[in-house]
Amino acid sequence: MKTACITYFMIFISNLVAGQSKLPKEFDSAFKRLNLSVKYQPVAFLKTSYLQSDFNKDGIKDMAALIIKKTTKKRGVLLIHGGSNQYFVFGAGNKFGSGSDDFKWMRGWSLFKDKTAYETTFSKDGDILGSKKIQLVRPAIYVHDVEDGSQTAGGLIYWNGKKYIWIHQGE
Repeated sequence: MKTACITYFMIFISNLVAGQSKLPKEFDSAFKRLNLSVKYQPVAFLKTSYLQSDFNKDGIKDMAALIIKKTTKKRGVLLIHGGSNQYFVFGAGNKFGSGSDDFKWMRGWSLFKDKTAYETTFSKDGDILGSKKIQLVRPAIYVHDVEDGSQTAGGLIYWNGKKYIWIHQGE
């Protein structure tokens, strides 16, 4: 019995570690080169642990991965621009848009390739006013919550040509 428990535990641990290390080699090498392991750790807290696309439209693929800040365990997204030393941290201790500094609320994420998005607009009191149509020329990262099996509020992480912005989606 004791041997069986140890065996199951070892299988569980190896599966957990394997789930956290399924990032492409390019990401691992950039993560090390930029010395990001001092503050952050890649952690696959969602089924898809990374996304790849040309987010800034420079012709080179960029990569986004799920991370936690080591000191606080706050969750977030790390995006590294391919072919450069530029990186951006959303959440994981860094406030970003309505996503806050901890993306612990995030239950899903995906690549958003639509050419149009509708940003939810709010009054100063926080009441929903409606939505504003936004034309997109680059892919975005859609981060969202899930309630009763359906996607709810979240946002798009989008490069506007100068910086990453938050485009609020849902309530």
